[in-house]
Amino acid sequence: MRALAALVVVVAACGGSANNTPDAPPLDDAVCKANLEAELDRSCTAPADCVVVESEDCCGPVMLAIKSGTDSRFSSSEQRYVTCLACPPLGCNHAPQDEAGHTAQAGQSIVADCVASRCVATVQ
Repeated sequence: MRALAALVVVVAACGGSANNTPDAPPLDDAVCKANLEAELDRSCTAPADCVVVESEDCCGPVMLAIKSGTDSRFSSSEQRYVTCLACPPLGCNHAPQDEAGHTAQAGQSIVADCVASRCVATVQ
């Protein structure tokens, strides 16, 4: 009986969600990504206005480009994003990718660019 009670306590403790509201369903990964994007300033007029920062999806690094000077605020936004994701325990791993999912090949790197007044990280 004690073992059953302990199991119920453990299951209840693990049942919380990323949005810290008891009994609330976990947020969809797309919602988590949209929330992150809403916090980022990606405005630019030239590539020099942008810097590359490292974000994480459930399987590895994804490089993002944001407005230079806002990168100091990025770490707290990234932490909220990672906490929000409903990642599986293990099972995937990828090399650093740009925002379109491309991986740099030999002689290439992921750089910040300004496309249509928006900072983007891209393989070049």
